[in-house]
Order: sequence, then C-alpha cells, then structure tokens
Amino acid sequence: MSEAIATSTIDLARYPIHRPEGEAYHSLFESVQNALEKDGCAVLKSFIKPAALPGLVAEADFASASAYRSFNRTNAYFSQDDPKLPESHPKRRFYDRSNAFIPADNFGDGSILRAVYNWQPLSSFLQSVLEEENFFPYGDPLADVIVNQAEEGQGFPWHFDTNNFTVTLALQNADQGVRVRVFADRPFPDPHALWRRRAESTDWFR
Repeated sequence: MSEAIATSTIDLARYPIHRPEGEAYHSLFESVQNALEKDGCAVLKSFIKPAALPGLVAEADFASASAYRSFNRTNAYFSQDDPKLPESHPKRRFYDRSNAFIPADNFGDGSILRAVYNWQPLSSFLQSVLEEENFFPYGDPLADVIVNQAEEGQGFPWHFDTNNFTVTLALQNADQGVRVRVFADRPFPDPHALWRRRAESTDWFR
C-alpha cells in the first residue's frame, strides 16, 4: 500500500527515479548533479503531482495543532554570544528566529508524506545523486519526516547549515513576502568575509 501511495503521488512520468536503467533517468540524474555542482541546490519543480498536493496539505493541516513552536534569537552559527569578541563580529550579530514544526509521530501508516519518505527508489536516487557512500533513514521517531510550518510574521534568518544535505518537499507557497536563497560557497576560505557579503544582501524567509 505504501508503494502504491508513493507512486501515485510523485510525478514519475516527469521524474522517472524508479527506472535507473532508462535514458530519462540518466538525463535527470545529470541535470540534478549539474545543478548541485553549479548552485549547491537542485529544484525539481512539480515533483508531486498537482492532484496529490491537496492530500499532503490536508495531512499537515490536520496535524498542525500538534506543531512545536519556538521563538528565539540566533546568529548564523547557532552559537552563544561571546563578549570577548568585538560587537561587529559575526558571532555577535543576532536575529529573530521563529518557526514551528509538526513532529514525525503525526505521520504514521497510511500517511502520504511517510509513504514518499519511505519509498526506496527515492532514497536510492538521492543517495546516488548526492554521491553518499552510506545513506540511512533518520532514526529519530519524532524527526525523521517532519513538516516545517511557517505562520504569518515568522521568519528564519540565514545561517550556516550543519547538515551534509537537506531534502525539502514544498507543499504550499506563501501568499507573499517569502524569499529563499541558497549560497553554496565551498570551501569557506574566509567565513567572516562570506558573512559580510551575505549580510549586505539580507534575504529572510518572510
């Protein structure tokens, strides 16, 4: 049943990730890897069939009351303030951060989102395209598949991400005001200079 849900949700005609022997798969694979190499980010538009999106959104809406909400201030390093550093130092620049996430235990058997997450061809494609030698499901039962929920007025400032990679499935666009930018400067020869450049072109998830 889980496989049937996944295959009816993902647009496999457009993204044949389940057929690694096919020419279309190899074309997709090359396209995604080129985007990752160039931009550090690959976007697969309409990965989910339009007819399946309402069901995913309904799942999230149903569980939204169980979302964990946090409001704090953070710097780009997710570290504590260090008074020994000058006030202009990047580690001493703090910004409002507010968001909510719906824990994974709200998406059990029969969940569309969990079916997509657990579908092996998707995991295999991601492992291959990301060139990861080892690739395992997340073992945290509260965080293996979560929904980030952005409510009116919330924002997430830019930061140095601590993950090797992140796979995000966009379920619903904001009505207005959202800008998402990815910077893939690798390696980081001078993180302070990089911070200054980013700070000059401030973009928030608002």
